[in-house]
Amino acid sequence: MKSVEIPKPSSTTTCATFRLPKEKLEQLRKVSQTKDVTPNTLVNQIINSYLDWHSRAAHAKLYYLPKSFLIRLLNELTEKELNELARDVAKNDFVDISLFLRGGFNLDSTSNIAEPWLKIAQMPYRIEINGDGCKIIIEHDMGIKYSYFIKEISRYLLEVAFKAKSSCDVTENAVIIKIEQ
Repeated sequence: MKSVEIPKPSSTTTCATFRLPKEKLEQLRKVSQTKDVTPNTLVNQIINSYLDWHSRAAHAKLYYLPKSFLIRLLNELTEKELNELARDVAKNDFVDISLFLRGGFNLDSTSNIAEPWLKIAQMPYRIEINGDGCKIIIEHDMGIKYSYFIKEISRYLLEVAFKAKSSCDVTENAVIIKIEQ
């Protein structure tokens, strides 16, 4: 008889029971249907998001702002001011954020922050990995100055902090970051 190997789950799980207000449970079910996932999957996503990001965000000096407010702020800055702000954010703020959220500051911890941030901000993105490196495409719909700002933060982190070979292209509403191996 031929043996069949059953893949092991990546982590062990256990059952837990929680009491929720009836209306919250109904909301949860509606959202899970909309997202085409099971309520269990949605609850796991919510818990992971909270534990991985939201529970530590304020301590890492991260706050929610209206998108329109951020766009207006960046549009008031000159190119030189955008460069200075991007450098300061990358050099000072992002180091602290990475240390607090991930316990270290390196390329892995930085990329481990970027993807949850994109999901939370609900920015469409795509990551393409090939033999030559990686390409990250972010569609933000926030204008050319935001594109430039993200480009400069990425450039500083990748080239200066991590000594990685990279390039970045921008459009009015998208940023394409290429990291070479």
